[in-house]
Amino acid sequence: MNYPDYSYENFRRVSYKGGAQFVPVCPQCGRFVKADKTILENEITGVKKQSNATCKKCGRIEMPFEGYI
Repeated sequence: MNYPDYSYENFRRVSYKGGAQFVPVCPQCGRFVKADKTILENEITGVKKQSNATCKKCGRIEMPFEGYI
């Protein structure tokens, strides 16, 4: 049985037009990141897997995707 991951439970979120919601944290070092103003998404395939934020330590990264609100 898969249990939800609550490691980002009390963190802030970044939401984009269309409802895509991300946690603005670097998955490699855990630092807060600067999210891009826009992301690429498609009605059929959803959010495109690509870097969408910048970490001061790691450079361009992909924020953890939480789903749609």
